[in-house]
Amino acid sequence: MTDISFFVRSMSGGGAQRAMVRLATGFAELGHNVEVLTLEPEGVFAAELSPAVKVTALSSTHTLGAIPALARYLRHRRPAAMVTTEPGSNIALTIAKLCSGTQCRIMLREGLFPSIHVKENPYRSTRLALRLAPLVYRHADVIVAVATEMATDLARFARLDPQRITTIAVNPVVTPALAQAAADKPAHPWFDDDIPIVLGVGRIDQGKDFTTLLKAFTRIRDARPCRLLILGDGPALAELESARAASQFADDIALPGFSLRPYPEMANCSVFVLSSRYEGQPNVLIEALACGAPVVATDCPSGPREILKDGRYGRLVPVGDDVAMAEAITATLDMPIDRELSKARGYDFTLANSTALYLAALFPATPQHEQA
Repeated sequence: MTDISFFVRSMSGGGAQRAMVRLATGFAELGHNVEVLTLEPEGVFAAELSPAVKVTALSSTHTLGAIPALARYLRHRRPAAMVTTEPGSNIALTIAKLCSGTQCRIMLREGLFPSIHVKENPYRSTRLALRLAPLVYRHADVIVAVATEMATDLARFARLDPQRITTIAVNPVVTPALAQAAADKPAHPWFDDDIPIVLGVGRIDQGKDFTTLLKAFTRIRDARPCRLLILGDGPALAELESARAASQFADDIALPGFSLRPYPEMANCSVFVLSSRYEGQPNVLIEALACGAPVVATDCPSGPREILKDGRYGRLVPVGDDVAMAEAITATLDMPIDRELSKARGYDFTLANSTALYLAALFPATPQHEQA
């Protein structure tokens, strides 16, 4: 068995943290000795960790402040490999290894489109960390990008040889728990009726652009009965609430808040819409497919086109175009893609498939640069 450690900033957050938690569990289930180091051990994703995974809390209030503790850990614990994600954590772990003088293999997973997020990410610490990427990322042993388009952008942005970047376009999204939850009855009472439901799920911020989805829905609702359900929370919620209240169809738009497991709603909606301006690899789109939902997605950088195989598994529309989005949603309501076809594509992104690809990249038997 191999000692493999993970540095995960928090046990709550978004898709990046959840991916690390699931990979840690996947590695442990294959018999590896796995330990997770984190600044915030309490969080919604902690329950997803295998009991076989050891969790160690680091006494630091911010990511870069954890560098001394990480360096000490590498010197004393000496794992064979250590994995992390997010720009700040990537910078911290790489510097810690350089300070430790150890031979631990460091894997950095980049889940953001760097040329966009260095300007538009709402967190100053993330923008700063990305500015350090050209100086630091080159010292990692393995660099993973979660989409092909992102790998190209990362190589250019961080001034890396493209051959240094491994593309693993298979996030650990689909688990047995997802399939079980998808079979449950949706909590929202709208699903008791036969009126079509358009569903959006995600953090409500400028990047997810639910405003365009609301505009598209208004165009559709003007012509036919339907409802819009958006599950999520975030800094742009008040703005979206105001837009809902001002709509002539306010009674057909619901913003009930965050849902940890929106899978019953995905399995029973008429169409799922990803309206983002940019993504890394949108887990929520994969989850919707795995639940059998017909989908519409913006052709944003990066992920949707790759996941949907150029539109084979769902309609792609230009970013920010509510007219095209309304037309695609209407077409999907009229002629939805086969739900079993959607589900089959979603199940390409299982924990088992993802774990195997990450292990192969972490400990390559032969030189290998692309996994998909």
